[in-house]
Formats: sequence, C-alpha cells, structure tokens
Amino acid sequence: MSDFFDDQDFISIDFTLQSFKKGEYDNCTFTDCNFENLHVSNTSFLECTFIDCNLTNVKFGGTTLNQVTFESCKLLGADFSVCQPFMLDIRFRESILQLANFTQLPLKGTSFTSCQVIEVDFTNADLSQATFTGSTLSKTIFDNTNLTKADFIEALDFTIDTTNNNMKGAMFSKDNLEGLVAHLQLNLK
Repeated sequence: MSDFFDDQDFISIDFTLQSFKKGEYDNCTFTDCNFENLHVSNTSFLECTFIDCNLTNVKFGGTTLNQVTFESCKLLGADFSVCQPFMLDIRFRESILQLANFTQLPLKGTSFTSCQVIEVDFTNADLSQATFTGSTLSKTIFDNTNLTKADFIEALDFTIDTTNNNMKGAMFSKDNLEGLVAHLQLNLK
C-alpha cells in the first residue's frame, strides 16, 4: 500500500538527504525543497504547489501531475514527457525551465508566466490556448506543435516556424513578430 499525504506542508526539506516517500500527495505544498536528481516516478501530485524548489533532473516516470503549480522553481533538465498524460494540468510562474522536455504532451491551457523557458522541447505537444506571458523562450523547440489560440503577446525571444506548427488564432504583439519569420532568414530593419 502506498503512502497518502493530505493538506501537508513540506518546508526546507532536502530529499537528496532525507527519504522521499512515493505515494499520493493531495493539496500539499512544498516550499524550498530539494528534489535534485530524485525519482518521483509513479507518484501522484494532486492540487499541489511547489514554491522555490529545486527539481533539477527530477525523474517523473509515470508521475501524475493534476492541478500542480510550480512557482519560482528550478526545473533544469526535467523530463515531463514521461508523466501520465491523463488529467495532466500544470502551471509555471517565475520558474526556470531549461532543457526541459514536454514532447507529445497534452498541455492545453498551460500557463508559463514570467518564466525562463530556455532550450525546452515542445515537439508534437498540444499547447493550444497556452499562455507565455512575460516568458523568455530562447532556443525553445516548437515542431509539429499545436499552438492554436496560444498567447505569445508578451513572450520574448522565440522562434517559431509557421510552416510546421498549427498556429490558427495564435496571438502575437506587433513588436514580437520577428520570431515568426526568423526561419525565412530575412533582413528586418
């Protein structure tokens, strides 16, 4: 029988030094916790919030993330592509997602607010209605990605090939259109 944790706060715990118990976490908050290189595989996080946590190279194999928020977290190399896609519902605020992987995930309506989304892979992902408000998207990969009605109005430093992504109704600012024509190698003035 797996462990069940409900309405608990986990504060300043270094799970690389202290055992992390796999199971189901419901409505829990993790603040200033270290999950670096940790296997949280086959764990369920339901309505949980991670604040100021280090999730660098965390292993998510088979993990359920439903109504989970990451605030001011470090998620370098996090491979979300191996999470349970059923009921996947995640949000990111002021977090660093560098070299993260979201390939083939249903991320409809996901919000990335004021995040550093650097060299992230969204190949074959469904990002319809996603928002990237105030986020920097340097070297992020959008390949065969569903960007229908996605909001890039306040996004920065992105490059999106309009010929191999579904972009119907996607929103952009007049000031950030350069990232849509970069693949054409035009000389814009």
